[in-house]
Amino acid sequence: MIRKAENGLVLAVALALAPAIAVHATEPEAPSAKATPIFDENIKRDAKSIGAAFKEAGHRVGVAAKAVGHEIATAAKRSVAETRTAMKGEKVDTTAKSPGH
Repeated sequence: MIRKAENGLVLAVALALAPAIAVHATEPEAPSAKATPIFDENIKRDAKSIGAAFKEAGHRVGVAAKAVGHEIATAAKRSVAETRTAMKGEKVDTTAKSPGH
């Protein structure tokens, strides 16, 4: 379930950025900028920094998705326990802490 949540978030980010990337890709290039080696180095440097930023963002999304998954699992376990005790007619303590806290 966590992997699906991560994939969903990555897909949502990619879809959100797609129009901006498409517009940028269709813009005509400046002929003088294409010919300089410094321009090529700048592109490589920018691509590496963008890649690192996306990698870091992906990691943060993964960590957040994992935390959300744990919270959902804890809430589900708590709900099952409450339901089980309600069927038996007992009262249950609902102040159980989540594993992340």
